[in-house]
Amino acid sequence: MEAKNLDPVEFRDGQRQQWNSAATGWRKWSELIDGAASGISERLVELAGVVPGSRVLDVAAGYGEPSLTAARAAGPAGSVVATDISAEMIAFGRERAVAAGLGNIEFVESDAASLEFPEGSFDAALSRWGIIFDPDGEAAASRIRGFLEPGARMAISSWGPPDRVPFLAIPMMTAMQRLEVPPPPPGTPGPLSRPTPDALGGLLNVAGFTDVEVEEAHVTFEWQSPEEFTAFIKEIAPPINAIIDPHPPEVRDETWAAITDVIRQETDDDGEVRLRNLALLATGRA
Repeated sequence: MEAKNLDPVEFRDGQRQQWNSAATGWRKWSELIDGAASGISERLVELAGVVPGSRVLDVAAGYGEPSLTAARAAGPAGSVVATDISAEMIAFGRERAVAAGLGNIEFVESDAASLEFPEGSFDAALSRWGIIFDPDGEAAASRIRGFLEPGARMAISSWGPPDRVPFLAIPMMTAMQRLEVPPPPPGTPGPLSRPTPDALGGLLNVAGFTDVEVEEAHVTFEWQSPEEFTAFIKEIAPPINAIIDPHPPEVRDETWAAITDVIRQETDDDGEVRLRNLALLATGRA
């Protein structure tokens, strides 16, 4: 699913800059994100077969999930290597690990394509909404498979189709329509790039994993108001900012205001916004 005419080096450089910029927002909103998505981390750790003593690799770990969840499951006798392209996100992950009293996590700044580990270094691999951002996810997953013990499992997640992921689709579609920005070419990496079981499971299949299975889960986010929703998206979602930021300041302001107006239609009687989103989880055996 590699997008045509996409320069992987240039693409990753752009991602690195975007996620470094977003790290401040993830610090601000981490409690809200954890509250909604902790179940996905727990299920991925379970699917990957992490047990006390496991050696775990978390690819594109961002602010440290599911790394922290895996570290708790692996226990003092186990270990986790958390990797991410963004130095700022990794720095926040380290802070969270220290605050949680978890000394069995090592954080490594690296994109998936540049990772180097001996064969059989890990008993499990994870990626929560991470490897789907790689410009060649299949090649990255194949590389990771080589780091695993034979028979070890990798568990990854993606978001479902846009109509079932409103927290991303509503602001993204609103911005594209208002700014007359065409959808990205098929195969362009991003949060909605692997929206079906075939697309997500196929990533692992092509990478050489066997016994691939995909299941559904749901993630419900809650915000106190439409304005809080917009602030959240503005501060944590680089793909949406990438659509809006190239425009003049007044156009950017108008677009964010339009997103607030559209999301207001989703407001409950208590004034809060609750959006239920479909996640897909895939697992395969090395």
